[in-house]
Amino acid sequence: MSDFSRDIPSCLSPVVTSRRELDPIATSLEPRLASLPDVQVVVLDVYGTLVISGSGEVGTAEDKRENDDQATESNVDPVQQAAAAAGVSDLQRLPTMDAIGARIERVNQARLMDTNPRPEVEILDIWRAEWIASDRGDVAADPRLVCEIAARVESVTNPTWPMPGAAKALADLHTRGFKLGIVSNAQVYTIPLVKDLIGGPLESRFDLNLCFFSNRYRASKPGPLMFDRLVGELARREIAPEQAVYVGNDMLNDVYAAKNAGLKTALFAGDARSLRLRQDHAYCADLSSDVVMTSWNHLVECLGEGQRNPQS
Repeated sequence: MSDFSRDIPSCLSPVVTSRRELDPIATSLEPRLASLPDVQVVVLDVYGTLVISGSGEVGTAEDKRENDDQATESNVDPVQQAAAAAGVSDLQRLPTMDAIGARIERVNQARLMDTNPRPEVEILDIWRAEWIASDRGDVAADPRLVCEIAARVESVTNPTWPMPGAAKALADLHTRGFKLGIVSNAQVYTIPLVKDLIGGPLESRFDLNLCFFSNRYRASKPGPLMFDRLVGELARREIAPEQAVYVGNDMLNDVYAAKNAGLKTALFAGDARSLRLRQDHAYCADLSSDVVMTSWNHLVECLGEGQRNPQS
């Protein structure tokens, strides 16, 4: 755990401080490496790619699944556990995980439209609304308390750990002058995980104008909005989409969405928890990535000697 975790807002710190070490689980895929010439920009997914994710995705994802690493197997109510740890003395009339999930579904359904086929929520709005619905205005009125409880629940239901090799690879690519960005299905706890991984502020490794998080845009992958914004920013810099490579663990959300936007693609197959091949999905039936990597040094190898001189 990075010492930088002390600079993460205290209400979000449980996603870093309350976790236990996880090791990636090997997959059956073999690496398929190839040179990626002319790449100037490397864009990353977060969950299952930069960090190990116990559930395979961020907490609001529609395909979140049970996992042996989840602490909920003890039958302890994660909301009650989180509220008590945050200092709430009255543990009656608490929101339930089912109610949180149902509200997410209702909000997303209400925002569904052709231009936004995959809406996303801001999870703290969901939690605040459920505290109000549970007649717990005392909690709802305290934003930092709502935040801390949500972060503690997330740390239990979706434990994370830095993906081995990711921080070193990012440092190497940054030193070599590659522009680094993020396109991620995300929530308020996502940036603290990335800060902890790199041991500093986001801008110490990433170009902030190349970072797009679904909770900020209320739209998630594989919907096109975030990739459209990314390609627009690349065009402003006179960088073609094929001069960027996108790295992610999901053939639909990552490879299909990025390839559809014109980017080169690298499938990260380094952890069985989060690898999503989506072979039964029509969009993925005949889809392949440019590269299949099972460790982060594979990406460094594929990018070879490129981009040795940092650009302004």
